[in-house]
Amino acid sequence: MRRYRLPAVLCAAGLWAGGAGAHPHIFIDTQFALQFDAEGRLTAVAVEWRYDAFYSMLVIEENGLDSDGDGTPEDAALSDFAGQDVDWEGGFPGDFQLLLGGEDLALGTAQAHEAGYVQGQLVTRHIRPLPEPLALEGREVLARAYDPTYFVAYDVPEMPTAEGPATCEVSRSEADTQAAEAKYGDLLAEVDETGDPFEAVDLPDIGILFADSFRFTCAPSS
Repeated sequence: MRRYRLPAVLCAAGLWAGGAGAHPHIFIDTQFALQFDAEGRLTAVAVEWRYDAFYSMLVIEENGLDSDGDGTPEDAALSDFAGQDVDWEGGFPGDFQLLLGGEDLALGTAQAHEAGYVQGQLVTRHIRPLPEPLALEGREVLARAYDPTYFVAYDVPEMPTAEGPATCEVSRSEADTQAAEAKYGDLLAEVDETGDPFEAVDLPDIGILFADSFRFTCAPSS
């Protein structure tokens, strides 16, 4: 299942194979906000990704976004590129998870794409709508941004927010990175025992071990 339009240099390096496929090679600082309608119902999640400088450079070169070679991609090229980094096949959740009562909330296809360039980094934005507005009525929503394969490492440097007429309390539960690294090492050791570094292997959900969790308790503003 395709997740990103990866530059050819990464694909040629064979980074999808074996244990290397589980190691993060793309680093993204992400921000997100829950969006609410006029009645205080949850309708969508707005997501921003800020790619690391190295991967940004690869994407710009691979997609010809800097045609004049001045080191800054053109606005028109960025506008044309917007949405290509989330050109997913149907059914892929998009490295974002919303849970209500322990059950996944379905999110629609990404829309309202934007792309920009800020201080040497590619920044893209998109919106994931819910199939229909959802009244939370004080119920807790859990949100995580992560890649199950851990090919992409997500960091959430700022607390997520809520947009619209709803009041939300938001708390962060940080991942136990020491335990995650230990588990990750154990899994890679098991892969290494196959003896073939280019053998495609199925690994469990690694990314969630490194993912912070954000708990939203929201109610319509009075």
